[in-house]
Parts: sequence; C-alpha cells; structure tokens
Amino acid sequence: MKIEYGKQIEVSEINNIVIDLFLFANNVEERKLTAYNRVKEDNQIIKTISLFYPTSTLENNNDVTNVVINNHNQITELLELELRTNGKEGFVLFIDYSCMTKSWYYLIILYLANNESKYKNITVYFSYTPSLFSTPLDPKPNKDISPLPGKYNIPNNKPKALIVGLGYEENKAQGIIDQLDPAITYLFYTDPALDINFVKAIEANNESILEEFKYNTVKFPFNDLLFIEKELSTLYFLLKDRFNIIIAPLGPKPFTFVAMMMSVIFHDIEIWRVGSGEDINPYSRIPFSEDNFIISKVVFCT
Repeated sequence: MKIEYGKQIEVSEINNIVIDLFLFANNVEERKLTAYNRVKEDNQIIKTISLFYPTSTLENNNDVTNVVINNHNQITELLELELRTNGKEGFVLFIDYSCMTKSWYYLIILYLANNESKYKNITVYFSYTPSLFSTPLDPKPNKDISPLPGKYNIPNNKPKALIVGLGYEENKAQGIIDQLDPAITYLFYTDPALDINFVKAIEANNESILEEFKYNTVKFPFNDLLFIEKELSTLYFLLKDRFNIIIAPLGPKPFTFVAMMMSVIFHDIEIWRVGSGEDINPYSRIPFSEDNFIISKVVFCT
C-alpha cells in the first residue's frame, strides 16, 4: 500500500467512528491505557489487543485480548490475521505507540506500507500519550547498536550522515556516534517541552556532544510533528546525494514516529537504535493529563 496522506489531529476529531482494531503495549507504565480509555468514550472499538513481553504483569480486562510477543515475526503474523478482509472497503486501525518498543511500531508501519491489501484503504491513528517528568535513571550499558529490523538497505561507499534525536539518558547518543563514526552529525532535541525539566535533563546528559555539534543542532517543539517533518526533510534533501543517511531516534517517541514515516517515504533513510537488551530501565510514565495526546491520522491506499 502507499501513503495517501497524513496529518496531525486532535483527539476530539476522533468522534463517532468505528475502530476495527486498537493496538497498545502492556507494560509497567501507568499511561498504557490512557488513550484507550479516552477514545472508547466517544467511539466504538470492535477489538482491542495488548502486546506484551512474557515478563510483563498483566491487568485483567475482559475487553482486551492479550498477545505475547516473543519475536518480531509475530507482529507481522498478527497483522496478517487481523487485516483479513471482512466485506468492507476500508479498515480503521488505532496504534497507541506510547509504551511500544521502537521495533514493534516500526514493523507495523513497514507492514502497512509494504504489503498489498484487499482493502481499498486503511485509516490508521498513531497516538502518543505524553508523560510527566521522571528523573533519568543511571544508564545501562549499550548492548545493541544496530538498524531496526524489517528494512534492509544495500550497502554502498558513501560516507555516513548521522541524525540523532536526543533522549535524556546519558551515553546513548555518544555510543552510536562513537560506533558509526559518521562524516557529519546533526542533533535534534526537544525545546520547548511540556515540562522544562525534560529540556534540562537532555542538555545536562548530552552536554559534551551538544557543545561539539552546536552548529548542527536543531531544537523542535515536542508536540509539533509538522515542524519535525520539515526540518528532517530539509536535511534529507541537503544530504542524500553525498551521504548514507542514518537517523537514530533516541527520544522522544513523536520524533521517532516522524523519522520512521520518512524512512517509508524516502527508502534510503536507515533507522538505528541504541539498546540495552532486556536489561532496560523501568519507568512508570504517569500520563501528563487524561486528555493530552499527539495523534497522526495516516491513510494507506492500494
């Protein structure tokens, strides 16, 4: 399928519609059901599935089907099963990626963009629930610095251009810069944010590289996806003929989402991750509010 169009919308615009499938991740974060509870107030949800690791603690909910994800292939298998045609021309899918791992929602995006469907169109709402500030925990060792699964780019001899979306944990950005040794590096980070403490933590924990690449640094409003898209698109067209472009979206997730969508539109963009394996820092992630969401409506068509 191809992307017909996409735009950022308000949650109030999702009203009196039938959602065929609602997907979210079930983990320790307190915000995991915030979007679901808000959306079901004004809309009909036919089926809801929570994705979770075997080690997750589940809450009983008769309206939710829990699916254990042991490997990435299960994401594709689940979508193939759920997106079987049901006599309708279109399908409506709601993806709450607030608590999902990067690989999960990237695989969902790639599946929708790269596979044919008997539906004429699939309307997808990608939603993120902002959280209150929580103090960064001590960083875990970087065990996995690699491309996200699901997409393969043919190697060539161009030098690397690295675009890093900065998170607020130490060592993540420095780790991928050191490993890839790019010819040119750009940094993106949130300023302004919903809470100034996010900005302070990002700047404090990335102080050295922010000084090193201060002339290649872009600040963006946390909740303005169009601004992020325009800035990344400008860089893409500036760099694409001379460099292999790698985006490492270490935070926040709305930036990550935009980077992933751009890699679908511009096939030569690679998306990389910096991970700590299964030894990740747990954050409770309390929702910023019960009515504050960053939502994109994307229509895929045949």
